[in-house]
Amino acid sequence: MIRTVLRLDVRPGHANQLVEAFRSREILETSIAQDGCLSTEIAVSEDGLEAIVTATWDDMAAYGRWTSRSDRGSSAEYLNPHLSVPLDAATVGRIYRVAHRPVL
Repeated sequence: MIRTVLRLDVRPGHANQLVEAFRSREILETSIAQDGCLSTEIAVSEDGLEAIVTATWDDMAAYGRWTSRSDRGSSAEYLNPHLSVPLDAATVGRIYRVAHRPVL
């Protein structure tokens, strides 16, 4: 299992609009529907200047299927007005191997 973390620099005062862009475009819903995606979420820092988008995936192949989707890059035009550093179709998250996870 892997976890991906995409760090976003948010324009001052744009945190709520960024989250709303994710909601209205159903970006997280689309990724969780992707075969091999186990969970996904967006979190915003207390000061609203940074957001992280995290997801857990079965494996690298599952994440690769997500990042290679032709429609994935189109979301950038809706997100970029709220970001200090723009995204493009080539933007991907940092990849971590889940080393330990307690069984609940």
